[in-house]
This record gives sequence, C-alpha cells and structure tokens, in this order.
Amino acid sequence: MATTSEAPETTQEEQGVLSLNEAFQTYVRQMPQDTKKSAQPEIAKFVRWMGSERLIDSIIPSEIGDYNDIFGAKTATRDATERLSAVKLFLTFLKKKDFIEVNLAQHLRLRKSRTSAAAKAVAAENQTRSVRLTQSGYNEMTKQLAQLQEERIRIVEDIQRAAADGDVRENAPLEAAREAQGMTIGKIQELEATLKVAVIIDAKDQDDTRVHIGSKVELTETSSDKTVKYQLVEPNEANPLASKISIVSPVGSAILGHKLGDEVKVKTPRGQQVYKISKTS
Repeated sequence: MATTSEAPETTQEEQGVLSLNEAFQTYVRQMPQDTKKSAQPEIAKFVRWMGSERLIDSIIPSEIGDYNDIFGAKTATRDATERLSAVKLFLTFLKKKDFIEVNLAQHLRLRKSRTSAAAKAVAAENQTRSVRLTQSGYNEMTKQLAQLQEERIRIVEDIQRAAADGDVRENAPLEAAREAQGMTIGKIQELEATLKVAVIIDAKDQDDTRVHIGSKVELTETSSDKTVKYQLVEPNEANPLASKISIVSPVGSAILGHKLGDEVKVKTPRGQQVYKISKTS
C-alpha cells in the first residue's frame, strides 16, 4: 500500500516573508560578539516599538522617521548617534539581504539632519525635474501639508507658553517645542517642494496597452498562482501599506513598460520569481 508524506513546512525566512522578530533573530546570529552586547538591546527596542510580529516589508519610511524623531531626540547627540547606528546597521542588513525593497536605513538619522539637510536635498532635486503624482497621491500630500501647517501654529503657541515659564536655558518643554517646530518645518518644506513641481498624471495621455506610472496591476506568480495587486507610482508617493510601489523598486522596475499577459522576472529574497501581468487598469 502506497504511503504519502507531507512536504516539510517551510519557515517564513525560507519563503522570504519574515516577521520583524524573525529578521532580528537572523541578524543577531551573525553579529560579532564584541558588538552584540551593546547593539542587541537597542535593536530589540526598535523591534518592540514597530511590532515584533509584523512583516518587515510592511514598514514604511515615515515610520522610521518617527522612530528617529522620538528616540533620537531623547538623548545627547553623541549618545543618540550610537544608539541609532545599531538600528541603522540592522536595516542596512535587511536591504543587503534583499529582505526589503526599500532602503529604510537612509531614513534613520539625527533630527538636525532630517529637518534641514533632507528638506534641502529634496528641494534641490525637485528644482531640476518634475514629479509625477496620481491624483490621489497629490490630494493626500495636500491634506498632509494643511495638517502640518496647522500643527506649526499650535507649536508656536507651545513655544510662547513654555518661554513664559522661566529660565529658557533650562526649560525642557521649550526645547522640546523648538525641536518639534524644526521637524514640522522640515516636513512642510519637503512637501511644498514636491507639490510645487508636481504634475498630475492624466490617464488619457498614457499608453493603455502598457504598464505606466499610475497603472493598477494584478500579478500572478507563475510557480504558485498567487496574485498580488499594486499601483505603480513615483518614489515620493510609494506606500507599501496602500499597495503603492515605486517604479524603482524591483517589482516596479520589472513591470514598467510591459503589456497585459507579459511574464517578467523579479529578484526576491526567495530567489528569482516569474510573474505574469494578469490585469491592468
């Protein structure tokens, strides 16, 4: 009588879909002993803050920026650099191993750099080119800008109240309000620079026979028949949680310009995968 045996279960790591905690454990196993003692607690704190069981490819750059703002601002500059550098190396490892598509490490930096240099870099880049956005992406950025402008007014009021409380040289609320003001102004500058040169994508001007910026596509993995749905957007608008992927991401760059029914090869943590473009709109 023939017997059947079940195929051995594969781990999330083998499938290329890791939780944040699994990615953390993978990283710790290859860490040098001389750095593990100091770095491991800082990375563990980051994992707990983000959510240990969430998938690593669901983390978006703005969350890294929020972590940077909260924990990088609570310590002296030198100490903050040392603490954040451990997390940054962890994020760099994830990108190097192709566990994530987006280089999240570049969004982890000290507050001063994030609120001034980053805004200037975005503004300088945008001055030399237009930024193509979907209508929904443009609307979302406009809404976010309005919210930040209202927040800036509230922060000014906080600064005025804190300044009236006494010695400004040892006034923690005043310092916190000023730091919040700098961060908010930096974000406002980035959004204003982007919206200033934004061009709304007009579907009538696109070649409907090929995948283009703004296209909504359904991809079928040929080896498993699993399907995923994405909208292709510029990097400024990318948001994996909303299924919006950048044209420079591995999947985005692979399908850009292709037609319905085409099969494309994409490098993933599981190796090279083949996807068929099964639907476009």
